[in-house]
Amino acid sequence: MSSITSMQYAIRKNGSSWEKETAERILRIREKYGKNSKEYRGVKESFYCYGCYLKWKEVYGNEPNTSDIPLLTHVDNTKVGGTYYRLRHLNEKNEENKHNEGCCFNDSKGYSKSISNSFDCMDIDTKGIPHLTILKKNQPKKAKNNRFSTGKRDSAERKQHQSFGALQEIYNRYNSAWTELIVKTEEDKNVKIKDLLFSSSEAIKVAQNHQEDILIVTGVIKKVENRNNGGYINIIFKEKDNIPLPSFRLSVSLDHIYNEGDLKCLENRNVGCYGRTRYNKNFAQMELFSLPNQIVFFDLKENEPCPFTLPVIDLKRVEHIITDTLSAHKAVSTTADSEGFSYYLKNQENIPLLEKQIEQTIMKREELLQEKEHRIKVRDRDATEKERLIIQINNKKDELVTIKNTLENKSSFMERVFKIFKINESKKINSLLSQKEIIEEEINNLKKEFYIKSDNIVDTENFIKHIEFNIVDTQTRISTTLQIMDNLKQGLKIEKIWREVLEKENCYMYYISTANLWIAVQISKAVYNSSILETKCLFQSHYEDNEMRFYPPKIQSITFNISSNDLMIYQKIRNELNNRLRHLPFLKKMKTTKKTIVNS
Repeated sequence: MSSITSMQYAIRKNGSSWEKETAERILRIREKYGKNSKEYRGVKESFYCYGCYLKWKEVYGNEPNTSDIPLLTHVDNTKVGGTYYRLRHLNEKNEENKHNEGCCFNDSKGYSKSISNSFDCMDIDTKGIPHLTILKKNQPKKAKNNRFSTGKRDSAERKQHQSFGALQEIYNRYNSAWTELIVKTEEDKNVKIKDLLFSSSEAIKVAQNHQEDILIVTGVIKKVENRNNGGYINIIFKEKDNIPLPSFRLSVSLDHIYNEGDLKCLENRNVGCYGRTRYNKNFAQMELFSLPNQIVFFDLKENEPCPFTLPVIDLKRVEHIITDTLSAHKAVSTTADSEGFSYYLKNQENIPLLEKQIEQTIMKREELLQEKEHRIKVRDRDATEKERLIIQINNKKDELVTIKNTLENKSSFMERVFKIFKINESKKINSLLSQKEIIEEEINNLKKEFYIKSDNIVDTENFIKHIEFNIVDTQTRISTTLQIMDNLKQGLKIEKIWREVLEKENCYMYYISTANLWIAVQISKAVYNSSILETKCLFQSHYEDNEMRFYPPKIQSITFNISSNDLMIYQKIRNELNNRLRHLPFLKKMKTTKKTIVNS
């Protein structure tokens, strides 16, 4: 258990109420009236432990009696260490004069553990020692209310203040006695706070030796300079010693949420800043990235609220980051009137005409399909008739062959019996010859009919092919008209999207002429969570012959969210935008250029 023997505060009973009393004020009474004066003797027996008082109220929920908390003695030790309170020495009459269990002055580790869950930047190690994690810039342990605001602040918003961090909480509890406390730094070293405290002049010497040590640099802030050409804000300490070197400074990154106005509360204040010293060119500095976590005020007045107001997300800085990032892809910042994107809007009157045209063309296609079906039936009927004619022709040819064979036999027989049967056989032969002529004529007629049917089938086939060509052409015209109408409808939707985006606040327009590409970037608070900053980017190609005519299929969007509580929100926006642009098909083949910015 780690105890604090010297206390800067006591609690004193004044009538029916308790009042907080500083050691400094009692010292002034002693110095003015003397330690044996009635003014001092009237109060010297009324000092009680402030830590025990607070613990009693926490546990029991009411005010303690004087017998419930230990008595203190005021000590004037200004010649060697200052003035403070300490426990009244035990004697035979007051053996129970000791701190109550859980008093922060009796058990500083227990106190540190009790407050650790309330702060993002402090853990407790296995030995109960506070482990500072300020320099790890870690995320909050639990969800908190929105710390920052977007856009301009009104007068009511300016009054919103942040809470103190862990270091200020500890200092407020122990005051100068906090130097006796042991903490573990990010380098896993256990040190007393007094060994971390260096004046700004001393810190310059440390940094000069190129030692990047973790310190609490103390002193009075002279001024907060305006952001320099490199985008950094420097906060200058007043140097008591006449040293030829530039003053020690706290440096705020160009990507940090803080603006100059957020830091003015440091001017002319006696502060300490926890961080790592660095020597940059000709000056010693320390990065400042979290006012609540790094800064400790040593000159706070009683009940003075936290001076840190809500940082404002500067949308001009956001616009500059977006413009700077997109310029690497040849994008140029521009302005566009939402009404300018109205090519499809002006042509939407063609939709009914296109629909009528599609309806008529579909009817024409149906007529063609019906005609094709009829022609196929005709062709099939002719083909069947053609097959019948072939059979008839073959049958007649068979009859003809029979008659010819009969005639040949008759002719041979007549030669032998001509003289005897001349008259009778002649009649039979003439009859056969007559049948032969009739059959030959029938075959010729059937062949003519066959050729006519064949020609009809060919003509019908050609006509069917012509109909099929017209059907394909009609279907093509339907598809083309449908595509035109679909593009028109898509174009109307896309134009509506762009007009809605352009009509919103905090929307920035860009154009890449070499890619026929419009870009819109819109910043807003997420509807589902006002502490989330939503960035939406639209990328839209247009036809080469008309930059205001969108090419409907070629639209892409990217959206990413960043917590507006993020202190490095500008850096996060830049990184997220670069990561998303890297995978965008529109920009993959385009060369990019990089810029380097330094704190100059």
